[in-house]
Amino acid sequence: MASEKMIILNMLQEGKITADEAAKLLSSVETQDSQSPPPAAGPATPRPTASPGPRKESPRSAADTGPISNDGRRPTAPRPAGGVDFDELGRKFAAFAKDLEPKIQKATEIVAEKTVTLADKLSKSFDSASLPRMPESGATGARPATNPGGGTERHIELSIADGYNELNLSGLNGNIHIKGYNGDKISATLRYKANRSSAAIDLMKLGGKYYLSYEEDDFQFVAIDAYVPSHKFKVIHISGINGNMDLSGLSCDQLQISNSNGQTALLDLTADSIKSESGNGRLTIGNITASTAIIEHFNGAVEAGEIDAEKLSLTNFNGSLSMSASAFDRFNEYLWNVETSNAKMTFNVPTLPDLGYHVKAHAALGNIRVGLTGLEFLINEPGLIEARTASFDSCGKKVRLALETSNAPLTVN
Repeated sequence: MASEKMIILNMLQEGKITADEAAKLLSSVETQDSQSPPPAAGPATPRPTASPGPRKESPRSAADTGPISNDGRRPTAPRPAGGVDFDELGRKFAAFAKDLEPKIQKATEIVAEKTVTLADKLSKSFDSASLPRMPESGATGARPATNPGGGTERHIELSIADGYNELNLSGLNGNIHIKGYNGDKISATLRYKANRSSAAIDLMKLGGKYYLSYEEDDFQFVAIDAYVPSHKFKVIHISGINGNMDLSGLSCDQLQISNSNGQTALLDLTADSIKSESGNGRLTIGNITASTAIIEHFNGAVEAGEIDAEKLSLTNFNGSLSMSASAFDRFNEYLWNVETSNAKMTFNVPTLPDLGYHVKAHAALGNIRVGLTGLEFLINEPGLIEARTASFDSCGKKVRLALETSNAPLTVN
């Protein structure tokens, strides 16, 4: 019933139906699917095991927006009127990012997959595993007070012990604002509306794991506004749905972020590894430092500035991407793979005497403009460019850029 689900999802995205109506329709489709007899035996179609939900294979056009594989090949496309052989250009374009995660699947498939996952959350068909409730003696909380606009507001404080600690905060249909500070306790204000009087929500501790514990089915919304010790956690996981997310001032080893159906802002974050997934809203990134950063966004514009990451994979599906950096400070060599689809890409980086670039840029059915000084062009086609700084091998800092967009121009400096 994948086609029926996609019709429902498209109606939801276009605003023709509400989230509640979409959830009911999806639940009905799933019920019909489970009662349908199995299809006749035939050739099996392999499906990726990592897919969180049903997927629909989208037809591909000559303007294939999917990333280029490591061998540089993409499906053969008809030669456009200008006479450029994009199949030949695709063979020339080899991605730098071989040691990053495997290239993300075709853009249309990913958008469909993520939208299905979002719909699954809206219909609450996913499992909501909760940790056992274990009160922490150090936790203090004011008596809940009813907000004039409905719902309840509660302030909670929880001291953080030294050692290995993890933090997991999850919001529901409400905004999330998390700010790191130089302290030793979590100070959080929760705003929520419960479906029943016995519903429980609390900030809990289990060993070195700190988390916000509640059953999603028991609440209409949960919003979080919290100050978090900026250097007390090794792993931080923040997730939300149907609300804006604003994270700033956090520092840890692993930072995991997930937000759907809302604006997302990631500012002043430091981690060895950062992984972020967001969609259906603008993504703003500023002043991020990491050894490895993997950022995936869909259905919204991305504005990124001052990212200092040794290995960066930044992908935006169906949205423009504007990125800038004034310096490459922390590392000697950088490997960046930046992609968007069906929208323009603007990229601004510094030009310094001891900074060398090796740029590979591809714009399917679009033009490329590269304004970096001191470059030697190895390939200079309308939709494909490869160029290196003349003194690249002897430069103290080296930056390798693999850039790609489709159906729109790509501009560097």
